[in-house]
Amino acid sequence: MLNDNIAADSQILPFYLADGSSDVALIRGRMASVGQTATDIIARHAYPDLVGRLQAEALALAACLSSTLKFDGVFTLQAKGDGMVRTLFADITEAGDMRGYCALDDTADNLAEITLAQPDDTPVNIVPLMGTGYIAFTVDDNVTGGRYQGIVELDGPHLGDAAMRWFENSEQLDTMVSCAAGKTATGWQASALMLQRIATAGGDNVFGDDAQRASDDAWHTAKTLLASVTRRELIDPDLTPDQIIFRLFNSMAPHVAPARPVQDQCRCDVQKIETMLAQLSADDIEDLADPDGALAITCEFCKTERLFNKSDLPAFQS
Repeated sequence: MLNDNIAADSQILPFYLADGSSDVALIRGRMASVGQTATDIIARHAYPDLVGRLQAEALALAACLSSTLKFDGVFTLQAKGDGMVRTLFADITEAGDMRGYCALDDTADNLAEITLAQPDDTPVNIVPLMGTGYIAFTVDDNVTGGRYQGIVELDGPHLGDAAMRWFENSEQLDTMVSCAAGKTATGWQASALMLQRIATAGGDNVFGDDAQRASDDAWHTAKTLLASVTRRELIDPDLTPDQIIFRLFNSMAPHVAPARPVQDQCRCDVQKIETMLAQLSADDIEDLADPDGALAITCEFCKTERLFNKSDLPAFQS
């Protein structure tokens, strides 16, 4: 099989749907399955299960969206709110290295109530967890040094809805996204499935009304089929991405491309930490150090702890 060399729960699978009569691509798609990455990342954080589910969805969505863009750098999904979850973060490099974390309000005391109000068969409703705020989708390209960012309001109900609004605002492309995540006996499973309509060729519609009708019909059919997929299917560890795609869209001549791997890989760098510490004043360092002069710096993503001593820092060198 085409993608047997990449684990089913650690990949982004590009595909397209075609007009069965002429095999012309009418809809592009992506399915990201990042269960192993989500399991590894969430294991390092003491998140409540509902927050872990939201983090897993964010990881799947970031992986899915990133694969539609050409860049050599980092794609970031970051949401900020005034609710229990203050920050939701997931990013991925062009090589598939992923990170993620959530920052929580320690004073939140209504998690049980929020959890009970969340249906099991739908994506997480972000509004009760995050309140009001925004979600930003950012591309940092190392080659050009450029940064592109799109921001939409955090008005829910789901992360996938925010992604669809982003595409609508930024690229004016018909897009449909479905996300799902859940904790299973083998760990977390998390998937995001996206369809995007391919514009008919030529601004003057050189292929005529028939091509437009074929595009309209295909988009309507594809949306209907995607709406039929269940959360249980998307997080079933026994269903691979290509199996789900062919099960859903078998009537639309689905074609899959080589999958791209994703993996849990932090980018924290001891040299960057040392540079940051070298820029601090002696007073700032004293505030951070313990009575013995030791400074423990912990990465928010991978939870790696690195120990330094204030006597080794430039501010305390004679």
